[in-house]
Amino acid sequence: MTTLKLLKRDIRLGILNRLYLYIIPIIFSFMMVSDCAKAILSIQERFNLQSPGTIMDYYVYSTAGMVFYQFNPMEGFLIPLQWFILQLGITYFTAYYAEKDYSENGVNVMVAGRKRSSWWLSKMIWCVLSVLIYFLFTFVSCLVFALLRGAKLSLGVTDEFMKGLFGYNMKYLSYKDLILIVFVVPIAVTIGICLVQMLMSFIISPVTSFAVTCAVYILSAYYTAWFLPGSFTMWVRSSYFDVRGLNPLSGLLIAAFMVVAVVVLGKSYFERKDVI
Repeated sequence: MTTLKLLKRDIRLGILNRLYLYIIPIIFSFMMVSDCAKAILSIQERFNLQSPGTIMDYYVYSTAGMVFYQFNPMEGFLIPLQWFILQLGITYFTAYYAEKDYSENGVNVMVAGRKRSSWWLSKMIWCVLSVLIYFLFTFVSCLVFALLRGAKLSLGVTDEFMKGLFGYNMKYLSYKDLILIVFVVPIAVTIGICLVQMLMSFIISPVTSFAVTCAVYILSAYYTAWFLPGSFTMWVRSSYFDVRGLNPLSGLLIAAFMVVAVVVLGKSYFERKDVI
């Protein structure tokens, strides 16, 4: 089989047959749009604003994540639940399929395809597509729920709402930088994390790799550091928004490194692996 034929098979079995799992970003979007609508209503009443906000206002709010955590012995640990649900959803979606397919059909498919690298490349492309489709579902769901709340169909942001929701740091953030930290970096880093998790599922086990990835996200919520890439998936942790944050370009470099590492290590692993 060629890589294209293998990919068609992976899309059918790994995405189309599991579309029910995309209910997770829909639930997430509903929760976050409801929260954002309440916040916008509060700002409208406080400043006597008439604008209903835009779909971009709602998406920016939904994907913000949690501001920097500062330890307080008087308060317990509070996980940013909505953000964790969003990231956990795609983590779970990509955690088991590849290893399960290998265990059940790997020998026959690899023998038929002859080139093991084609099989691994197909799985990597499947993983990337899964993440992209997942975030597409998130954006479209947010768009629909926001429109139902009366939001404008616009990709622009409402300055008054952004300042009211996130403070005056927003006025120093250009639209291009906003697109970078809200869309590009979180998606790129999530792709990298999911690819690493997929490779680990073969080396250790899907359950363990899933648990390790969840632990990385939990640690990322409470400790902002480049070696905890989950921090890059929260745009309020970006240095473009907060000087204490992480440079989003570093996130892109880390994402690229993870992708290249998975390509090289995965190819080497499967070329040496005894599939008989």
